[in-house]
Amino acid sequence: MTTSDIDKIIQQGEGTSIEFKKAHDKVPASLYESVVSFANTNGGVILLGVDDDGNVLGVHPDSIVTFLKNITTSLNSAENVNPTLYLNPTSMEYAGQTIIVMQVPASSQVHDHAGHIYIREYEADLDITGNQHQIRGLFLKKGTIYTETHIYPGLKMSDLDETLFDKARNLIRSNRSDHPWLSVGNEQILRDAVLYSNDYEQSKEGLTLAAALLFGKDLTIQNLLPAYKVEAMVRINNKNRWDDRLTLRTNLIDTYLKLKEFINRHLPEKFFLEGDQRIDLRDRIFREVIGNIIIHREYTNATATELIIEEDAVRTLNPNNPYFNGIMDLDRFNPHPKNPNIRKFFMTLGWADEIGSGIRNTKHYLPFYTEKAKPVFIDESFFRTIIPLTRYTMSDFAKEWHSWLELDEKWFPKLSESLTEIEMNAHLYKMDWKEQVSTLALSWIEKGTKLKKLNVTVNKQFKELEALSQGEKVTKSDSEKRLSPTEKVTKSINYDNAVSQQFNNNELFDVIGKVTKLPKKLQYIIVILILSGVPVSIDELIEIFSFSHKTFFRQNYLKPLETVGFIKKTNPDKPTASNQKYLITEKGKMFLTDSDI
Repeated sequence: MTTSDIDKIIQQGEGTSIEFKKAHDKVPASLYESVVSFANTNGGVILLGVDDDGNVLGVHPDSIVTFLKNITTSLNSAENVNPTLYLNPTSMEYAGQTIIVMQVPASSQVHDHAGHIYIREYEADLDITGNQHQIRGLFLKKGTIYTETHIYPGLKMSDLDETLFDKARNLIRSNRSDHPWLSVGNEQILRDAVLYSNDYEQSKEGLTLAAALLFGKDLTIQNLLPAYKVEAMVRINNKNRWDDRLTLRTNLIDTYLKLKEFINRHLPEKFFLEGDQRIDLRDRIFREVIGNIIIHREYTNATATELIIEEDAVRTLNPNNPYFNGIMDLDRFNPHPKNPNIRKFFMTLGWADEIGSGIRNTKHYLPFYTEKAKPVFIDESFFRTIIPLTRYTMSDFAKEWHSWLELDEKWFPKLSESLTEIEMNAHLYKMDWKEQVSTLALSWIEKGTKLKKLNVTVNKQFKELEALSQGEKVTKSDSEKRLSPTEKVTKSINYDNAVSQQFNNNELFDVIGKVTKLPKKLQYIIVILILSGVPVSIDELIEIFSFSHKTFFRQNYLKPLETVGFIKKTNPDKPTASNQKYLITEKGKMFLTDSDI
């Protein structure tokens, strides 16, 4: 930005896209409200070191380096700005003073500052956190913005790599030998693929961000997106670091090919006969996984894309512009385009099919690669994918669960069948029974009490146990204050002695398993979840719990579990059907097995 640009901005004064802030020796507290409001609205420019009337006061020269460092760090902290923003604040000399210039582009995502959502109206940052109507409208507006279509008038053909066009033609030829792009020039391919575009509203035309991502030289991509990178890692033997690692900051064509090579190097090849066609399952599944993380990434987000191969699963983490928050229902999801032009180009290369097919194909082929496995897709500000490589279930300790939950003998077959349908991670699976139930019980208490709709409460003893499990010291005098005289007498083990030392998981099991059990409501919730790995009816459940009031049970147990998404009806189109049953959802399984929700 030049001095003449600053002249025009100051003459124009504060407004919808211009903000002045005094900042002599400290970053103003309101800076990030303005950053978020500009990103959520139409973008804008913030000048630090200028007061509201346009008087240039400057930033103290000794503070410049600290200012720039603190601003960049804060913008990359999700606790401060979420999703994080990658901006490049710069200092410049103007009117004999040093000022800091921040250019904030309109974002395709909805951002918040410290949990509050702001938009720009006139020259004010308006907090709309409590206004659901305005928030809904903001998300709808963002849904029409595709940052891949952003035009860079200064981006030229010389910034692209000509060899990538030849590589693309060869890939297209192998997919469709009569494709018209095989006989036209590079610029025509860009125009036909809408990678060279016109913005009629702002009267500008040129190459887009998608063009740079697909065909740009590495230096070009890094100039446009300095923080962009893709990380692929293997964490099997060395879980704190990695066994193998690949870092990519290159074009999307080579990124796809190199990620496929990485997968092929570390995962076994398996085949499946579908009709008379021999299917390479590894290729079919991970073609979709890699294609999805490339096609659906939000490229203006500074966070790296991650693909991690672990002992039990392949997990991906991808910056995302979500359409809803939560675990996707693979039977009922509605796909939405994130980068439609990149997706169309990948379809031409033969690397993608119609929108939504990647998730459907992964769901279809994964059980043949990993027996009975189901993929998990979580659509949030970071899109996460979990592809199980080994399927571990809760069934190994069916007898212990049956005893610990104090179920009648007649329910053991159903419990055993249900537990075979509830997967867990390798770390939990390798624990012995006492470690496993101790870990899970503390997780249920911690997470269950935070879900207000479940209305789970715990007494002080459980809170003390949770503190102990996290390594906090609890003295004997503390425990005496928290136990009534009756409790001290009736406990089956010496609780006072137990809490005077640091616990390991076996000792925690003794306290949880023999002293108090779970709080009654939480125990009922866990039994419902554990038995709903296979369809279970309300009649079966009220018999298990000896309930006489079906309506009360439905309102106080089943409905809250449905509301938080832990169980679902087997016949959702007919809620009152006489044969209605309930199944645990993927979200419910993740809660039950202490997985990351």
